[in-house]
Amino acid sequence: MFSNKIEFSIHPDLVEVKEIQPKPAKKFIPEWYKKIPTHSFPKLNIKGCMPFLDCMTAGYTLPLPQDINLNFNFYNEEQKAYGIRYHYGAAKSYSKEELFQYNLNSHESNEHNIDQLGGKKSFPVKKNGNFSFLKILNPWIIKTPPGYSCLFIPPVLNENDYFSIIPAIVDTDKFSHFVNFPIIINADKYPKFDMMFKQGTPYVQVIPFKRESWNFKIKAIDNNIVKQKFQNLGSLINSYKEKIWFKKTWS
Repeated sequence: MFSNKIEFSIHPDLVEVKEIQPKPAKKFIPEWYKKIPTHSFPKLNIKGCMPFLDCMTAGYTLPLPQDINLNFNFYNEEQKAYGIRYHYGAAKSYSKEELFQYNLNSHESNEHNIDQLGGKKSFPVKKNGNFSFLKILNPWIIKTPPGYSCLFIPPVLNENDYFSIIPAIVDTDKFSHFVNFPIIINADKYPKFDMMFKQGTPYVQVIPFKRESWNFKIKAIDNNIVKQKFQNLGSLINSYKEKIWFKKTWS
């Protein structure tokens, strides 16, 4: 029996576009993980690690709502300088009025300049190759029950490492507007490229959680107790699943 519900709302014209619909994160498990052989003794591997699987499949995944052609670090002959150029597209051509209602865009979208993220000496600006930050417009309004927020992160160990969103937490029980996502280009690895990222590519993992206040303390461990607990567990990687793990359900 489910007591919590997260709602994804979109303009009626787009509600049936399956390629852009959010889905449980478990629907976007990357191919590299699927190709790993089934975990079994004595060939133990990450497929037996439930904490990792829980993280990768937590919450819901947003796919790119439009194709994005991104030309990064190209030489602009007119300006005599290197720049970043991008263009949005989709399977359907929308009018300017429709694009505004859908919270989409057909050409250059909003950007954050480098001073908004600390200038040339800050880590995110250097990571982004000292270029302005592209903001991907999201057509979904996300609503959670009272007292619940959403953590927005890049899909865990997803196969697209050309760019990732800047992580954020939004109080989605009270914020009833579009949450848009600035991205950081992985310029350390891809200093120059011209690529098309297709509609439907996973780019955001949405993890709802209950807001609570916490405090912490530091204490010494009792080595005898720790040793006894490990002895009781036996094989840690198998015992965790059998004795400790609680199945999480996202549907």
